[in-house]
Amino acid sequence: MNGLRVAAKVQPARQTIIFLHGLGDTGSGWGFLAQYLQQRDSATFGQTNFVFPNAPEIHVTANGGALMPAWFDILEWDTSISKIDGDGFMNSLSSIEKTVKQEIDKGIKPENIIIGGFSQGAALALATSVTLPWKIGGIVSLSGFCSIPGILKQHKNSINVKTPVFHGHGDMDPVVPISLGKKAKQFYQENCGIQDYEFKVYSGMAHSTVPDELEDLAAFMRKCLSL
Repeated sequence: MNGLRVAAKVQPARQTIIFLHGLGDTGSGWGFLAQYLQQRDSATFGQTNFVFPNAPEIHVTANGGALMPAWFDILEWDTSISKIDGDGFMNSLSSIEKTVKQEIDKGIKPENIIIGGFSQGAALALATSVTLPWKIGGIVSLSGFCSIPGILKQHKNSINVKTPVFHGHGDMDPVVPISLGKKAKQFYQENCGIQDYEFKVYSGMAHSTVPDELEDLAAFMRKCLSL
């Protein structure tokens, strides 16, 4: 999987943060996160590798069949299960698992790996909480949702039930309404047994991020990597 990779400033690296972009974006679109975290806490994040994978370019049905980076097809502009390409979602989930395995093969312990994402990428990040074969350090969902609960129930395991999850969501999000974010929290807690799921609402935030959310994300990641 191609994309942007930012090597740890201090070698050897001790941890890795994998962050997945949203629809129509690329890994470089979130590359600022590496510099932001390194500047906020060089002691913690100076020994961190950052991996920002690129989604494949596919024809997105809901966008008139236009070719664009997407982790899975959207059949209509709705994030309900019936409007999402489940096979494409699972294929991308397998690609993320391979990315995690590559970091482990480079000497990074699974518990020192955090997986995060925005929107489509956040939906994938959340799904890794029930499908990964390793216990990782933490999971971050920014404006995320659960698109294929039925399929995830069939593939779920309990390896990461105690792995901390941070989910930030704007109460003015017109793309992934906050109601869908709350449903994701409910699904992962009630149907998958996720025990530590922090859901934080940001007043006035649309389908984007804001400084307060980034500060909370940094604090969450710092806590996960300090355990």
